Amino acid sequence: RSEVLFVDYIAEHLTPAGRAGVIVPEGIIFQSQRAHKQLRKLLVENYLVAVVSLPAGVFQPYSGVKTSILILDRSLATKADHIAFFKVENDGFDLGAQRREIVDNDLPQVRAELGEYLRRLHAGESVADFAPTLGVVSEKEKVAEGGEYNLSGERYRESGARQSNWPVVSLGEQEIFSIESGGTPKSGIEEYWNGSTPWITLVDLPAGDFITEITDTQRTISEKGLRNSAAKMLPANSVVVSSRATIGRIGINRIPLATNQGFKSVVIKDTNRAIPEYVALALTKLVPTMQAQASGSTYKEIIKSRFSELRIPLPPLEVQQEIVAEIEGYRQVIEGARAVVENWRPQIAIDPGWPVVALGEVISLEYGKPLKAENRIEGPYPVYGSNGIVGYHNECLIEGPAIIVGRKGSAGAVNFCETPCYPIDTTFFVRIRERQRLDVLFCYYQMLELELDKVNVQSGVPGLNRNDAYRKTIAVPPLETQQAIVAEIEAERAIVSANRELVERMEEKIRTAIGRVWSKNNNVPISNAKAIA
Repeated sequence: RSEVLFVDYIAEHLTPAGRAGVIVPEGIIFQSQRAHKQLRKLLVENYLVAVVSLPAGVFQPYSGVKTSILILDRSLATKADHIAFFKVENDGFDLGAQRREIVDNDLPQVRAELGEYLRRLHAGESVADFAPTLGVVSEKEKVAEGGEYNLSGERYRESGARQSNWPVVSLGEQEIFSIESGGTPKSGIEEYWNGSTPWITLVDLPAGDFITEITDTQRTISEKGLRNSAAKMLPANSVVVSSRATIGRIGINRIPLATNQGFKSVVIKDTNRAIPEYVALALTKLVPTMQAQASGSTYKEIIKSRFSELRIPLPPLEVQQEIVAEIEGYRQVIEGARAVVENWRPQIAIDPGWPVVALGEVISLEYGKPLKAENRIEGPYPVYGSNGIVGYHNECLIEGPAIIVGRKGSAGAVNFCETPCYPIDTTFFVRIRERQRLDVLFCYYQMLELELDKVNVQSGVPGLNRNDAYRKTIAVPPLETQQAIVAEIEAERAIVSANRELVERMEEKIRTAIGRVWSKNNNVPISNAKAIA
């Protein structure tokens, strides 16, 4: 692969005192093909001093690929017996296509910690006691274990919370937990369906933000099939974790059941020391570690011995219960707020007495203008493509507010821009013929309901034809009526936006609550989230 060849070329051409910083796709870090492993071995033994993991999206809008920076220093690497791994979660901008500036920025801290690490190497000082807040330092010997030379920093973190004030226990602590693996019937699975034993696979543990409650399953397998497999019946209230291919989905089974081989399950033996709800929440913090420690060529999987080494803080039972109650309160708020956000749609009750006209009588659809992608990266004015903002430019084409309609690509998609903007040539922008007759927002809300993505009647012609769109009809009541309806819709939209913000706030509170037990400062009183709910 080209990235392997280029990194190899760069490393081999360093002078004896040469240095390099190379941004690579994430596959270089962990892929198990022979060429990847040979490259990593070469780097670890001769060139590599540090790895900086970047979040997916830092190169938006051009690419969302996950990347890392390899820090190469030929003279230091030959003397050092450690490699530093740093993780950037925020770089000062959000990770969407627009890359809006945000407050969170790990780059200065990572730069400072990387600088201190390199200073110690240059000075010949020990790095054994160097503990970066945004990284981890690992011995090369540990990186080389197993011949994989995996360069994912999460793999070399301690498998748990070393900084917690609470006691830290491994999942393999047999007095408290039992780890069970799933299995598939040896004689083939299909002939065993429709039995009496509940049986789950990955489809029964969907991706989502919350712990899945498994209260029932339509997938059943016969007792004969169960006896012929390596699977065991899990008691109710075990913590079920997907551990193969898709790693890190977590659920709690409220009924006894069996699983296929894609799961590791935590059975709680001492209910006076741990509750499943808390264990499940604590494990969400370790999903990146599970993913980093997974291995395998066809399917990545975290093996039972590795899974058993995962460590979680274990506060007293009453503290676990308080944490679970707090997060449950936040979860209830999120579900209610999301229901508002997902179900609200702007609606206009059409009065039969209102005049109805063809769309082409009150608006015209004007063509946007070409703008090369490289010119869509700076400036105050949003650049609109068929399905929304695709960049920013230092010039505008039309004054806002404006309605933008997809012409190619997402043909028929309707967007609204409040400010001056630049619609490109894959769009139409709406020009209202008589502003004293038709309010722009009232027109926009009606156009949302016209299903313009379905009006192209010219066979074989891609995209939206404006003559087809002009035949659609809209109601045009008196302007005062339009404005009153728009004001009501905008008031509802403000409530929806507030609920969207509430979801974000509650999600942050959940992260804070989970993170509290992993921190040295974990004796903070727990708020009563049920009152919020």
